[in-house]
Amino acid sequence: MAVASVVCATAVGCQRRQRAHPLRQFLMPHPDASQSRAEGQWASLLRDASFDADARFPVAWPFDARGRNAVLCDAVRGGRVLHLGFADHAPLIADKLQQGVWLHDQVQQVAAACVGVDINADAVALATQLGVTDLHCLDIFDSAFQRLVDEFQPTHVLLPDVMEHLHNPIAFLQRVAHTAPGATLVVSVPNGLSLRNLWNAWHGVECINTDHLCWYSPFTVLKVLARAGYVGCNAICAQIAPASSLKGRVFARCVAWRSVWADNLVVSARLTHRV
Repeated sequence: MAVASVVCATAVGCQRRQRAHPLRQFLMPHPDASQSRAEGQWASLLRDASFDADARFPVAWPFDARGRNAVLCDAVRGGRVLHLGFADHAPLIADKLQQGVWLHDQVQQVAAACVGVDINADAVALATQLGVTDLHCLDIFDSAFQRLVDEFQPTHVLLPDVMEHLHNPIAFLQRVAHTAPGATLVVSVPNGLSLRNLWNAWHGVECINTDHLCWYSPFTVLKVLARAGYVGCNAICAQIAPASSLKGRVFARCVAWRSVWADNLVVSARLTHRV
């Protein structure tokens, strides 16, 4: 896999500019080596061309205090969005829709066109009953999904907080790459290095959504994307939502200082080769 020389020109997608290494914005300035050498080393590690059993990945991702949904909406704004796993948790859809905080509804408001796909038939039926349109209950490995993509021609595939639920995330991403190779992939994942997790660990507990199979980190989300054929071209750290409590505001101030402590990681990526 070749590492593409692209950078993200806008939050909407990955556009070509001057030739620059795609990892440049992900790394802190390297004190002991040239920036280009550091970028090359990490690109090599991400694409499995080299190995380090104790690598120290220097995270320099920007923090956005507006919260995950705002970051995701900015990433797909104006696009033709294929939203995978749109339903969220079925029991929460009605309340979130009423409160104006349901992500799929927010995406529909900023996208040129938006289609939702989810494997949860009950959630799709419930959302349809609530008046949400252009929804499909599909397994992305079914042939009907390919037909839907061919007909819709998405510019963006949105995969928000889904990867941690998947038994085989690389196979899932490869299927996305095969069906929509020209689209920008926008993913978000819970951050295993979050300050909230450190706080909970200090108190001897793990606070977890019991449907999750794993945590991600800045390096591992880029690594999984790379193994599926993608290269990250924009990355942002965010809390799930803007802070409302005193504890949340303290956490947000700390995360603004050290973004690797954020609750959520958002990455936009482009396919580097056909799979």
